[in-house]
Amino acid sequence: MGDGVSIGSGGAVDVDSDAFREVGQRLALLAGEVGGAADAVRSAAHVLSGVSALRVQPSDLHVHDRRLQQLADHAAETAISTQLMADVFELAELRAKQQALAVNYPAQAHALQERIDVLLSSDPRIAGMADEVVQKWADHRLEGLGEHPIEKLLQPFALSSGLLLPIVAGVVASKLLDGKGTTPFGTTLKGTAPPVTVTESARVSGASVPRDLEQTMARIPQGDAQVRVEKRTYVGGRVEYTAYAAGTKTFLPGRDQPWDMGSNWDMYIDREKSASSAALATALEQAGAEPGDRVDFVTYSQGGLGGNDLAMNGPYDTKVVVAVADPSQMSLRDDQMLVELRHTDDIVGSGLSGGGSFGGTGSPESFTITRQGSHGPLSNSFDAHVLDNYKETVREAMATKDVRFDPYNEYLAAQNHDLVSVEVIDYTAKRP
Repeated sequence: MGDGVSIGSGGAVDVDSDAFREVGQRLALLAGEVGGAADAVRSAAHVLSGVSALRVQPSDLHVHDRRLQQLADHAAETAISTQLMADVFELAELRAKQQALAVNYPAQAHALQERIDVLLSSDPRIAGMADEVVQKWADHRLEGLGEHPIEKLLQPFALSSGLLLPIVAGVVASKLLDGKGTTPFGTTLKGTAPPVTVTESARVSGASVPRDLEQTMARIPQGDAQVRVEKRTYVGGRVEYTAYAAGTKTFLPGRDQPWDMGSNWDMYIDREKSASSAALATALEQAGAEPGDRVDFVTYSQGGLGGNDLAMNGPYDTKVVVAVADPSQMSLRDDQMLVELRHTDDIVGSGLSGGGSFGGTGSPESFTITRQGSHGPLSNSFDAHVLDNYKETVREAMATKDVRFDPYNEYLAAQNHDLVSVEVIDYTAKRP
């Protein structure tokens, strides 16, 4: 993978448009104050011009008033540019939200048009500038992905030979064009899930709550278990949960493993319930989670397809979702924090999701960690999707001490308040 690890909002806009607009307003106030200071110095120079035997000459003051005026003019120009960019960013965000709402909530999507029209009419440059911001993001969101030979990308799927290669490539490409990589607001997995048996395979009492994102990712199951549930009990009997869902275990369908390519196809292509999504829901029920309980999700790859459905539409109170190499881009509410990890050269985590949403999603505290891929063809082009490589990306990102980690770390720290016990329960699912 390439060397570039970046932390942003998850879309084309890396700043909060309201906060950016506030900066512009403060710059405008500063420009006024500095301009006032220039006027005061200029007035003083005028008064002193009629006074003889001064140690400070009026001409000296004029040097300072000109410098102050230059600073005031520069601050005023910057304020105007900053507020213009705030409008550009807001337009990009509104367009993304409108697009995510349009499929299932057309009335809510239409309601955003009034503000969009106000922004467009405020300055003729805004529309084109917003397009440029999105295009710049689009140009880099899949960096390195095109360098993979298609036959190597499909090797893990056992589809790299004969007639299957063009058929599979054509089907996947057509579905991507249909927008399967994004999950609009209100989208749910349909139908009846295939039968699946879920059994508890391990339980650890006296565990601790993860303190940061690296420890959170370490809890994603990688062995036989496909689901791990962290059950936290608090003073007064309140119980909260975090569900950790694994990625695909086998690429060959038709076996007893629910985390297979068949489940991927059910959820991603057909948007139907799968054996793995049913297993995730059943594991939470067996752990004791009830409708209305706090249930957060930490998912990797296929686990994200089932976790996203529960986070968006499930019976639980979900406040945080950590999505690693998610093959889709969910749409979360403004009160749900989304922490995403994407490698731009990951055929699953970025390729199938189209690189994510150009407008971002979730609460203002949401953020995305992205590693730019620029390595050229690998001996195994699936390396960019490996969970251990994502863990390394997180370690590098955390080493930057970026303040965008703070809300997530504070959320984890709050889970220790009035905590009585923590149990970590592993579940193993099988098709009958």
